[in-house]
Amino acid sequence: MKSIFINVFNVDFHRYISLLIIIVFIRQTSAGVLPSQDSVSLYTANDKVVILTNQNFSSTVYQSKTAWLIEFYASWCGHCQSYANTYREVAIDTWGWKRIVRIGAINCYTEENSAICDQHTITAFPTLRLIAPETTFNTSKAISLTANDAKDVERELIKELDALQIADKTWPRFRPLNQIAFSDIYSHAPTSVKLMLLIVEKQDDYTGRQIMLDFSKYHEQLTIFRTTIDGKLWHRFQLNITELPALLIVHPNRTTERINTKQNNNENMGSRNLFNYAIRSYIHEKKCIDDFNDRDLEEIIHSKNALKNADKLKKSDTDEKKPDDVVETNTISEKLSMVDLETALSYMLRREIPRIKEIQGEAYDALLHWLTVLIKYFPGREPVMTYLKNLLSKVDNQPNGITGKKFREFADINTPESYLPNNQVRYQYCTGSLPRYRGYPCGLWLLFHTLTVSQVQSEPKRMRIIEIPSAVKSFIKHFFGCRHCSDNFMKETSDFHQLDSGDKNSAIIYLWKIHNHVNKRLHGDETEDPKHPKVQFPSENLCSKCQSDDNNFDMTTTLNFLLKFYSKNNIDLTSVEDFTPSGNIQDELTRKPSIDQYEMIEINHDSTKKFRNIRYIISIIQRFPFYFLIFSVIIIIIIRKRYCKGKRKRYTL
Repeated sequence: MKSIFINVFNVDFHRYISLLIIIVFIRQTSAGVLPSQDSVSLYTANDKVVILTNQNFSSTVYQSKTAWLIEFYASWCGHCQSYANTYREVAIDTWGWKRIVRIGAINCYTEENSAICDQHTITAFPTLRLIAPETTFNTSKAISLTANDAKDVERELIKELDALQIADKTWPRFRPLNQIAFSDIYSHAPTSVKLMLLIVEKQDDYTGRQIMLDFSKYHEQLTIFRTTIDGKLWHRFQLNITELPALLIVHPNRTTERINTKQNNNENMGSRNLFNYAIRSYIHEKKCIDDFNDRDLEEIIHSKNALKNADKLKKSDTDEKKPDDVVETNTISEKLSMVDLETALSYMLRREIPRIKEIQGEAYDALLHWLTVLIKYFPGREPVMTYLKNLLSKVDNQPNGITGKKFREFADINTPESYLPNNQVRYQYCTGSLPRYRGYPCGLWLLFHTLTVSQVQSEPKRMRIIEIPSAVKSFIKHFFGCRHCSDNFMKETSDFHQLDSGDKNSAIIYLWKIHNHVNKRLHGDETEDPKHPKVQFPSENLCSKCQSDDNNFDMTTTLNFLLKFYSKNNIDLTSVEDFTPSGNIQDELTRKPSIDQYEMIEINHDSTKKFRNIRYIISIIQRFPFYFLIFSVIIIIIIRKRYCKGKRKRYTL
C-alpha cells in the first residue's frame, strides 16, 4: 500500500509538469507567430492588405484559387514608407476583386522573411509581383511600378490579369467579343445567367475590365462582356466615338437597352464609378440578382474615407508642430555608437549586397572599391577589420565576378579572430521611435561621414579626395535596396568630381551638405520620425556656435565640430557584441568561450575571468531555451523516480 504522500506527490508533480509544458508550448508558438520589433509591417488589417510572413506565405499564396499581387518592401526604405499610401489605395480600390486577385505585402527587412524575398529575386524596394492562381513554386511576374499613382498600378494589374488567360468559369472574360455574331452572344454565358451587360469602349479603355472585376462576386448570375471599336460587333449599336464607353443590357431575346450613365454629371467620378452606380441602381430596381448587396462597396467607401481622414490628421499634426517642438525632440546623442556602425555594416554585407544575383562588371568593381575603402578607413575593432580583410581577399579571388549567394556565404563566416557581429536590427543611437524609423539609413549616413573624417585623420598628407565619395556613390548605385532613394542620391552627387583636390576636408563638407539637403527635402515627409525630425545638422543643442543668427553655418566652426563628432575617439564602444559561435548544440556546449578581443575597450580582466563562464552558460540557455527546458524536465523526472523509489521503501506498509 502506497502512502497518501506519494499519491499526492504524483498528482501534483504531473500537474506542474503538464502546466509547464503547456506554458512552454504557448511561448514557443507565440514566439513563432508574433513579429519581432524589426518585422513591423507598414500595413494593418484595416488597409485591406494581407500581411504576409515566412510563416503564412506558402500556405496563403501558393496553390491559391486567386491571383496575388504582392509588394516586397523593406520597412526602413523611405520610398516604401511613402509608397504605402499608394498601395493602400490600390488595396481598397480592388477590394471587390478579391475573388480574382488578393493584395498582400511582405517585409523583406526581417531575417525570417529574407529567404522568400530571395526566392523571388527581389533586388530593389518596393517591388510588385503578380503570382498566378494555383502556382506551386516560387515564380512571380513583375508589375510596373508607377510612383504615387494607384490608378496606373491598377491598370498594370488588369493588363497582367488579362494576359494570364485563365480558362476557369469564375474568371472574367477580359478579351473583347469583337468577331462573334451578336445572335451567338448568349452561348458564351453560363446557363444560370440572369443579367447580361455589354460594355462598348475604345481599345485602350479599362472600364469594361474594371466593371467585370467589381461584380465578379456574381459571375454565375451576372455576365459582363466588352467589345471594342476595332471589331465588327460595335457597329451594330450605332454609337458615336464621343458616346464611349457605353453600357448596354442584352436581353435573352437579343434586344439591347442602353443604361444611362450620364445622369450624374460629376466629371470627377470617372467611367468606372458611373457604370458601377448605374448597374447597382438597375439591379436594385429590377431585383434580378439573388442575394445582391452593396457591402463590398460600403466597405470600400468607409476605408477610403478613413484613409483620407488619416492623411488630413497627419498633415494637421505636421502643420501645427511648433519650431520649439522640433528642438525639444531632437535628442541626438553627442557620441556615435559602434553598435550602430557594425549593425549597418552587417545588414549591408549580409543582406543588401547578396540580393544581387550576379555581381559582375561594374558592380563587381564597385564592390571591390567599397570593401577597400572600408578596410582603409573604417575605425573598427581588430577582429572586425580582420573580417573585412578576409572578405575582400575572398572576393578578390573571384576575378570573373561572384554570385550574391556566394558573397553571403563569405560574409557569414565568423571566427574568434575575424568576425562582424551578425546583428542586423539592434541599433542604439539610431533607434527610431517606431521600428520603421531611422535604423539602417541612419547607420549608413553615420558610416559615410565617419569614413570621410577617418580619411583626413589617417592620411593627412597624401589623399585622393574623391576616393570615398566615389566609393559611396558606386555602392548606393549598385547595392542600395531603396531604388528611388538611390536614384535621388545619384542626382544629389552628380557633381562630386568637382571636389577641390587641394582641400583635404572637401569630402567631409561635401557629404555633410548633401545630407543636410536631403534632410531639408524630407522634413515634414511621412518618412520623418516625429521624435527625431530631419533638421539641419548639427542642431543648436549639439553645436551652439555652428549656426549664426541668420541660420547660416559658420564653416570653420562646423568643420571642427564634424572632425570631432565623427572621429574615432567619439565612438561609444560599451555595448558592442562579443564573438558568438555558430553551429549545432554540441558545438555550442563544447566550444571554449572566446577571449575578449576588443582592442579599443578597457577591460577589467579579474572580473572578466570570474564571470565569463557564468555569462557563457547564460548565453547558451538564452539561445536554446527549448532544449534547456527538455533537458531540465528529463533531469527532474530522473530525480523524481529516485526520490519516489526511496519514499516507497519508507512509507509502504
